[in-house]
Amino acid sequence: MNAASVKKRWVLGLAIGLTLATARDSMAFGHKKCGHGARTASCGSCGGSAGGGSAGGGYPGGGGSPSTGGSEVGGSFATQQETTYQTVTDTVIDQVPTTQMQTRYRTEYRAEQYPVTRSVAEQVPTTQMQTRYRTEYRTETVPVVRTVAEQVPVTQNQTRYQTQFRTEQYPVTRSVAEQVPTTQMQTRYRTENRTENYTVNRPVTETVQVSRTVTVMTPVTQTVNQQRYSTVMKPVTTTTMVNQPYTVNQPVTTTRQVTEYVNAPAAPSQAAPSGQAGASASPQQQAAAPQAVVRNVTETHYVATTAYRQVPVQNTSYVPEQKVETVPTTTTQLVPQQKTEMVPTTTTRFVAETASRQVPYNVPEQVPVTVMTTQFRQVTESATRQVPFSVPVTVPVTVMTTQTRQVTENTTRQVPVTVPEQVPVTVMTTQFRQVTESATRQVPYSVAEQVPVTVMTSVPRQVTRSVPVTRTVMAPAPAPAPGSAPAPGSAPGFAPGSAPAPGSAPDSAPAPGSAPGYAPAAAPSGSATSPQG
Repeated sequence: MNAASVKKRWVLGLAIGLTLATARDSMAFGHKKCGHGARTASCGSCGGSAGGGSAGGGYPGGGGSPSTGGSEVGGSFATQQETTYQTVTDTVIDQVPTTQMQTRYRTEYRAEQYPVTRSVAEQVPTTQMQTRYRTEYRTETVPVVRTVAEQVPVTQNQTRYQTQFRTEQYPVTRSVAEQVPTTQMQTRYRTENRTENYTVNRPVTETVQVSRTVTVMTPVTQTVNQQRYSTVMKPVTTTTMVNQPYTVNQPVTTTRQVTEYVNAPAAPSQAAPSGQAGASASPQQQAAAPQAVVRNVTETHYVATTAYRQVPVQNTSYVPEQKVETVPTTTTQLVPQQKTEMVPTTTTRFVAETASRQVPYNVPEQVPVTVMTTQFRQVTESATRQVPFSVPVTVPVTVMTTQTRQVTENTTRQVPVTVPEQVPVTVMTTQFRQVTESATRQVPYSVAEQVPVTVMTSVPRQVTRSVPVTRTVMAPAPAPAPGSAPAPGSAPGFAPGSAPAPGSAPDSAPAPGSAPGYAPAAAPSGSATSPQG
């Protein structure tokens, strides 16, 4: 049994002892004839009453004092503790070190050679034939056609339209109103008069002469000379000098050098006899016989050259000219003039007077009245109207028309000519070749090795020990003498010395689940048991 359980039992036993020692109201149970257990009050169902004596102790089977009304009274019980020992087997787990062999792998590296192929670029000179173009210029004569505009009067027929009128008939629909008699009930008012006095403002008219200034517009006629502008086409003849090309043959003298080879005659001292001329000539003498002679040759040839001369050309053009004419024009202008005149003005003023009058008032009455009602009907008639229409009239009109003509002239120009030529060009060409080399690299590989490893292994074992078990039982207590009071300081219902002594073993507490201070009533005296603590 561990220390926590022992401490708990000791605290629980001490609390029960203090509670029973300080209780004010003790419980006394007795067996009545109805089988009920009650306090010191009477049992309502059986009519018996329990005495308030100190005997009984509040436990089942305890009776009251001789003065109680119950007819059955039992003896008192006291608690007693029994301690026995039981054998308990516990399983204990022990950690035991064990050495085991484990396989571990170590990574090592070894060097190996492997081939590497790479491309090497080389610059190789290569001769290529390229076509280049040279631009040359040659002179050529090109005919140029230009357009010359001329103003020519031309008579044209133009169609103009005159407006004339003709008469035509067309239908016209109009509405005709007719008067139709109709009888209607109308409310008419009959007028009756009554006399009343009222204030009248009588107008009094007076005439007064008032001066008034009036602006009068007087027409004034005058003749003014106005300028009128008109445009007249005036012919203008202009002479321009035009370059006219012509061809001239000019002599050109050129000198060129001509190289000729002449065989020089042999010297007299080197001449051989006539009979041995072909056999005695050496090869050096035969090679030195021809000599180069350079002479200048003058040549004259004619080259066609284009020359230009100024030729007058007359052009007639029409130039618009502004013409100013003075025309007398009669105009009428309104000139304002101030005029003052006397105007008679009538003024009216009102004078208040009291007068009597007859005031009419209306009395309504219903009267049948025949009235003429206007009704409309549609009437179609023929009407005449003047309709304008256009008549075409052909009129000859002279207008100035611009006519163009083509003039052909020769123009000299320089024409570029592209001449291709082949030129050898040396360029550097990049060529690649494959080169194989050896390279070294580190290759990892695993090496297995056995390593001893100490591990903790759990080993169970059985441990046997003795455990004390304390039981609390109810034993019958000796009955006290009649008239004797309980000992001072003792709890009601307990025999002196039955409470646990202070400082006793904590295992003397009642077992869990049992009622404190008493045992079941059905258990006989001396045979009460309690469950194990």
